[in-house]
Amino acid sequence: MFTIPENTKITPKLAVRFILKHSLGNDRLDSLYRYYIGEHDILSRPKDKNAANNRLVCNHAKYITDCTTGYFLGTPVKYVSSEGKDISAITEVLRRCDSDTQDIDLARFGSIFGVSYEMIYMTADSTIKLASLDPRSAFVVYDDTVEQKPVFGVYYMPIYGEDGFTSGYRVYLCDSENVTEFFTTPTFAITSVGEPYRHFFGGVPITEYYNNWDKQGDYEQVTTLIDAYNTLQSDRVNDKEQFVDSLLVIKGQVLGDTADEQQETFGAIKKYGVMTIDDTGDAKWLTRQFDENSVDVLRRSIESDIHKFSGVPCMSDSSFSGNSSGVAMKYKLIGFEQMTKIKERYFTEGLKIRLGLIANALTALGAPKPDVGDIRIVFTHSLPENEAEIAKTISLLKDVLPNEKLIKLLPGDMANG
Repeated sequence: MFTIPENTKITPKLAVRFILKHSLGNDRLDSLYRYYIGEHDILSRPKDKNAANNRLVCNHAKYITDCTTGYFLGTPVKYVSSEGKDISAITEVLRRCDSDTQDIDLARFGSIFGVSYEMIYMTADSTIKLASLDPRSAFVVYDDTVEQKPVFGVYYMPIYGEDGFTSGYRVYLCDSENVTEFFTTPTFAITSVGEPYRHFFGGVPITEYYNNWDKQGDYEQVTTLIDAYNTLQSDRVNDKEQFVDSLLVIKGQVLGDTADEQQETFGAIKKYGVMTIDDTGDAKWLTRQFDENSVDVLRRSIESDIHKFSGVPCMSDSSFSGNSSGVAMKYKLIGFEQMTKIKERYFTEGLKIRLGLIANALTALGAPKPDVGDIRIVFTHSLPENEAEIAKTISLLKDVLPNEKLIKLLPGDMANG
């Protein structure tokens, strides 16, 4: 976390100091993104040119991120007034901003990089908008008090020249009152600074969302296991390819008196697939021996560790059968659920900041200020439901509970219908 003392004067020069510090961590973030898009280290593995060199990418990183993001926010977040107050002004802004899609982007960035950033801004026609920012180009600086209040946020985006290379950066420096836009060289030397302008959000309009306390990506702890899995699978294919390219060993037989004659004989054997030898000669294939069963045991062990240490189960595993009861399914997903609960806690903090900024902007536009403290944020995890089991439970309770209670037992879509 970047911090500065309270009452520090915020200037573009100060922002550049933190940009330089932030950019030092981008090698790590770039590596995490490479794993998500399938550019794993196995692809750069060198090998003898005469040997098989298959380089397979088994993209567990993308699987982990896509599973966690879909489970966490596949069902959109709901906003409910605890005291039945009218919060339609807030929810209408969120609808127009397409906050559901925005939340998915933030969760995906968080899963990959361990942190995500959101900028809230207002267009010329006073429309409130949301934008997710690449964590490699954004950060927030806090004060050094126990409250750790956000002091300012920075978003720096590269400007490309006609040659396709970075010619400089456009930087947005956002504090609790103003936004200052300035430009730098590729080495972050300031070239020009614009006039600050008010943003009316009553707080720093760039919000940081933690994925977890350590700000780590969901597969960051298992990248070495992913590398091991890729290497094992690649070598399995290499072994099979080299098995096909086995050497033919010929004993006690002369296939030609000169190199040209031998070459001609080798070509004929390869072309026709047959050869003749006398009684004293012998021919056999020289092949590499490998134990496929032992290799597969190792593969399953590595894959199991990937899922165990990432907390994300393998949904194609036979234990996730379609006839599993709801209770049994929840026990299998308990680690996944606990990890998602941690995500919830940190994501909720970011959403509360978002709601407060929207409320401040609505007040600045002349609308009554909504009571965001009354809003309850509800997450619904995308867990498969055993509808037959639920129907049986409702049938057993139909004479015990009122219909209103029974309806709440139904899965989301059925209850809403």
